[in-house]
Amino acid sequence: MTTYLLSWNPKVWEWAYIQDDIAEVAKNGYSEMQWSTGVTKKIMAGDRVFVMKLGVEPRGIVASGWATSNVQHSNRYKNTSRRALYIHGQFDTILEPNAVLPIEFLQNDALYRKVHWTPQASGMSIPEDVAERLEEDWAKFLNQPISVPVISYADEVESAKSFYEGATKQVKVNIYERDKAARAICIKKFGARCSVCDFDFSKAFGKIGEGFIHVHHLKPLSEIRKGYRLNPIEDLRPVCPNCHAMIHQRKPMPYTIEELKAIIRQATV
Repeated sequence: MTTYLLSWNPKVWEWAYIQDDIAEVAKNGYSEMQWSTGVTKKIMAGDRVFVMKLGVEPRGIVASGWATSNVQHSNRYKNTSRRALYIHGQFDTILEPNAVLPIEFLQNDALYRKVHWTPQASGMSIPEDVAERLEEDWAKFLNQPISVPVISYADEVESAKSFYEGATKQVKVNIYERDKAARAICIKKFGARCSVCDFDFSKAFGKIGEGFIHVHHLKPLSEIRKGYRLNPIEDLRPVCPNCHAMIHQRKPMPYTIEELKAIIRQATV
């Protein structure tokens, strides 16, 4: 997965339905739309994208999401010999135009200065180290805790060379499935409480429990076809560590959330 910076200049294009798109994100967890990629042809389905608002103050990052298609062509110019490039995308966050992550925040940081944040067109790639920091700062700006440990279960590992206690273990996992932003979307939609037992760590432990929760893949990674693009709303659910462990007590096919709820009801009768 590569991260790209798309651009939006209200002087050039009026985002007339931005309020509708913001409402759609609030309702469904994402909004689907097309976006120009300038002259960039490298963006692929599953790549991460951020939208930089330029041209009108305040300038800064106004949206984030994922590409859901490779770059496509469109004859939307009057001169049919000229073809526009665009992607389909799912945007998990769209801010009010006056509530952006300020561009000055990015321009005044040593790491962020590696990137030119005022490109002439959409589609600039962001270095991996900068993209990782941007995800963290974007989540902090949105008040979405994302720095939470994640446990790897057997069905979520493609290969492993050792499972002995105390020994070195090398595992290869699908990086996109582990993307922090996908986790953040899931929690934004369903909350940081267990989908099985409804346990809320913040109520039990106060501040140190805020945002702590595991995220469970409804479709085991071993069952997912190659090239599958995870949908955080449809494919992930927050669960507490205990329920997560119990879900994976059945192999090879884990219990579903509803099955585990039924087990709990029967055990407490």
